[in-house]
Amino acid sequence: MISGQNNLSERVTEVHSQNQCTTIKWPAPPNSFVKINFDGSVTSNSAACGFIIRDDNGRPVFVTSCRIENASVSIAEAMALRDSLIKAKEKDFTNVEVEGDSKLVIDAVNGRLEPLWRLIKLVQHIRTSFHIDDVWTDICVS
Repeated sequence: MISGQNNLSERVTEVHSQNQCTTIKWPAPPNSFVKINFDGSVTSNSAACGFIIRDDNGRPVFVTSCRIENASVSIAEAMALRDSLIKAKEKDFTNVEVEGDSKLVIDAVNGRLEPLWRLIKLVQHIRTSFHIDDVWTDICVS
């Protein structure tokens, strides 16, 4: 069972499983920042990517998802990241925090590893189009 609170800045979800309770909290970005959460997924016959941009109070500013033809999970994740940064730039957000669950994509964008050949163009586009600071917590869109 999953239950949640309505206060967006203190988003807490309790997951109950086999008499155990785990609390999961969405950490809001610092004041004057927006936060992007991006994700990609693949099933046996389709792929999708999407993201949400929230303000520093946790309120959604923009959310979208899309289907992708013939993509791996890494491609879907990288496309979600690229598209989210493009939207943040379009909306003139300059203080952006980004969160995703693909270590491969995050490490490739941060230059910690060479991207797989399928990811090279997407990673290069992200690296050259956006100013990326530090270890993935802060991205300044310029």
